Amino acid sequence: MASTARGAAAPRARRASGGRAPARARPGVATTAISLRGIRWDRVARLSLLVALGLVLLLYVKPATRYFEAWRLSRDTQAEVKQLRGDNAALRARKSELKRTSRVELEARRLGMARPGERVYVVRGLPK
Repeated sequence: MASTARGAAAPRARRASGGRAPARARPGVATTAISLRGIRWDRVARLSLLVALGLVLLLYVKPATRYFEAWRLSRDTQAEVKQLRGDNAALRARKSELKRTSRVELEARRLGMARPGERVYVVRGLPK
């Protein structure tokens, strides 16, 4: 085919800066401070992703604090349960001791009690 006057155009030379040409003002059209060609959409996308990540992190703050409080309460409760089990074991041992009549009599005498008809003597001033 024969080439016409409108035929294939010669390739354009690239700019040394690699960027786009500045937007040219068209006659009769008012120019704005920010043109759509000057917006860096990759930066806008990055910024919007950072904002979304920040919002997600803010949504996790309250559940995280509640989880920490529940963990601390559980730890405190487990310590209390351990102490109560020790107290329970000591009280059960004391109960089995007090089932013997000789031990009951010894405890009663420590409290200052006596059997009916017994005479009680109090000795004071003994060295410890």
